[in-house]
Amino acid sequence: MSYLAATPGAAPVSSLPGMAQPAGYEQKLIIAILLACIGYQAMLCLLNTLVMPVSRTFIGASELVILLACIPLLAKRLLPGTIILACLIAGVLCLLTLVNGQLNAKAFRDLLIPLIFFWAGCNLGSIAIADNVLKAAIAMVSALGLCELLFLDTYTNFFDIFSYYVNTGNLQPITDYVRDSKLQLNGTRPEGIGRTFLPGLLGSHRVSSVFLEPVSLGNFAVLCAAWGMSKPFSQWRNMMFFVGSAVFLMVLSDSRFAMASLSLMVVVRILLHGPLLNTALLTPFLALAGLLYLGSIATGPVFEMSSDDFHGRLEFSGKVLMDFDLNSLLGISNGVIYADVGYAHLFNTYSLPLCLIFWACFWLLPITDSISQRFRALAAIYLSLLLCISGFSFFALKSAALLWFLLGSSLQLPATSTQIASGAPRHD
Repeated sequence: MSYLAATPGAAPVSSLPGMAQPAGYEQKLIIAILLACIGYQAMLCLLNTLVMPVSRTFIGASELVILLACIPLLAKRLLPGTIILACLIAGVLCLLTLVNGQLNAKAFRDLLIPLIFFWAGCNLGSIAIADNVLKAAIAMVSALGLCELLFLDTYTNFFDIFSYYVNTGNLQPITDYVRDSKLQLNGTRPEGIGRTFLPGLLGSHRVSSVFLEPVSLGNFAVLCAAWGMSKPFSQWRNMMFFVGSAVFLMVLSDSRFAMASLSLMVVVRILLHGPLLNTALLTPFLALAGLLYLGSIATGPVFEMSSDDFHGRLEFSGKVLMDFDLNSLLGISNGVIYADVGYAHLFNTYSLPLCLIFWACFWLLPITDSISQRFRALAAIYLSLLLCISGFSFFALKSAALLWFLLGSSLQLPATSTQIASGAPRHD
């Protein structure tokens, strides 16, 4: 398929004759959808606080509405590669369902997000639209984040985050957490650990903004930085805006993951160019090797974290992976849920062979220019590092939708005006 065989460095397809610019309503629709993905949890929390309790079922229904809103964008062009991959995924998951004797509906839902939003990004195919989406998201996140920082009591009167997570089944109502706080459990740094950034000025509070938890705000900051650093130095104003916004949000959320990711991305942006960026293909394998090493030298029970810091979480991930057997690697369920161990969650849910197919498809994407080449490499670093410490964040709608839309947009492969008018699929 030519869609998988495009050569790096080729002229962006959007610059070729016959390519239609997205209509005004399409631009508004995709911006609204992406902002809904980022902020829907905040809206549901507001509803839970002021109107009525929100259940996990209500959250699922809200996500379904958002995904269905993408249909007008997806129907414009069929991507054969995406459809083939979706069928392969469905087949493997059905096989695992038969072997395990239970249907894992979440596994299907989680993979819909990257497929749908990558498809949507490809259908629009505009760097300008991606810029506008991200700038609008940064404005929304920063505004509510500053309100939370400066007017915390007022913010939590409208967004009772702790109660929201209890009602949706993500927290137990009986906990050792400080009862007079309405933030998430990780909304403050405990004594003995403290903030990394500006502790004297910001205290122990970690801002979460529309994401309701600071971890997700840190992930959003990394995506902003990756998009900014994918731009050429000639567009230094745009680059500095996105990277500067990322640093600002990283400080607000006190995200150590964001600090580590941004530091590595800066090194890659400065040192690696052209074909050398393809070495990012190795990042998950290097990450796994590091985790296995930490697991091999760690002491204590497998499912017990030695310390709740960055090193402790990496060590914990390594111990869990060291405990894996062949059945776990093949996705034959062992009944364990790996919420904070990303690689273990992927292998146990989708099987190692299917994960390798995912990664191969990621690196067979048609790179059209240096922007998409850099963004793919930086996204690979983000995903590889994220899986070291988190399993579910990889598929969280509030961050995954944006990532895959940006990746699809960076390829700049929109439908032609003829295809839009006729509804004919593009044979790529």
